Amino acid sequence: MTGTESGRFDDLPPSAKYVYELVKRDGPLTRQELLQKLPEPTVDRALDHLQNEDFIDKTRESEDLRKVVITTRAMRTYNPSRD
Repeated sequence: MTGTESGRFDDLPPSAKYVYELVKRDGPLTRQELLQKLPEPTVDRALDHLQNEDFIDKTRESEDLRKVVITTRAMRTYNPSRD
């Protein structure tokens, strides 16, 4: 991950990295689609980690507000002043 905040990504738990890669590869995905691949506690913890570090966005679908859609954010350029 040259030129990115790879330290932050590298510090994520393996489940969060896996969920990120799934969303990046197959996304946007809904939480329900992720639950077909992983257990609910794993998905929820991974999404919390990813959202806290600004690696994903979670939005609600306008037609069904119960449906949460997850997309990846573009990797941010490393800015040492943020640490």
